[in-house]
Amino acid sequence: MADVYYAVAGHPVNHSLSPVLVNIVAQYVSKQLTPGQRFNLIQTDLVDVKYIQDALAWGHVKFIPDNVNWDLTGAPFGKFRNKALMQKVLESTAETNQSIAGLSREKFSKISASLPFSHKVNLPTKSFPEEVWINLTSPLKHQLKSDAVIDFNDSSLIESVNTLRWDGFGWWSSNVDGSGVARVAQYFGVDIFNGAVLGIIGGGGAARSTAHTWQKLGGKVKIFGGKRDLSDYEWLEITKTSDKICDFFVNFDDDTVPNDIEITGHVMKSKYHSVDGSYDDRVAVITGDIIDGRWLLAAQHLESWSQLWAPQFTDMLPPLDLLVSMLVVAESVLASYS
Repeated sequence: MADVYYAVAGHPVNHSLSPVLVNIVAQYVSKQLTPGQRFNLIQTDLVDVKYIQDALAWGHVKFIPDNVNWDLTGAPFGKFRNKALMQKVLESTAETNQSIAGLSREKFSKISASLPFSHKVNLPTKSFPEEVWINLTSPLKHQLKSDAVIDFNDSSLIESVNTLRWDGFGWWSSNVDGSGVARVAQYFGVDIFNGAVLGIIGGGGAARSTAHTWQKLGGKVKIFGGKRDLSDYEWLEITKTSDKICDFFVNFDDDTVPNDIEITGHVMKSKYHSVDGSYDDRVAVITGDIIDGRWLLAAQHLESWSQLWAPQFTDMLPPLDLLVSMLVVAESVLASYS
């Protein structure tokens, strides 16, 4: 059995749904494993920090001096109330065996076989007795630069890391922003491998990872501006054309869609926001015409598992539509007690 310590680190993190996802997936996978292979989530934390060294320090001491008030419950994360509510979530999602009606779609073959793109050595083929898993968010993604960290998925090339694993011997890193976008696009029928065109606004870590992954998988990338210039990176082959037509569009700056961009397929939000209302109101958000950011979050989480945390169990992970359905159930449960 692997004892896992998990955290989301960055600033702010009080809104994060990632602790919910890691608990759901750990339960889902562990039910398919022998007792000796299962994942025991000893601790999950929200680590509100602005510097990468503080996030890594948590990985070694597994302690934070001040608990973050979690938006989903209004209570300090890690205290009894939140732990009890997380158990309620797991009881409810354990009974969720089917996706929400209308979510299941015909899918292309998994992108997982193509990822990660490059790495110096092979990942361990088993989990260790104690592991530390961390998801990094802004402003930490670009801060990790060390030869002591084993780099997966070209995260050092694109200068952005959002997933870490400590296996008791060393740190491993990856960026799953781009592969998360690709997983969602594939789910909604976008054929990246045959040259589908991504339209993108933004130049931060998530935008860089997405552009890099999309072109590595065979797609084309068009840059439609942004607060930071993405066109300066030598590894990026931008599709230069006067038209503003694309098959899949993401604005990583503010999620707006300029009127002069023509999208033949889908628009996906890069972020997710809290939803007030009933279970049906939450279903409406994730089944709307614009792909909600929860799809991306869930896909990124699945990529963290399949690329870095437990690649030996990739085939046991929940399908993307089922995980999104479980997340809707989880948020509804938490809202009913908040």
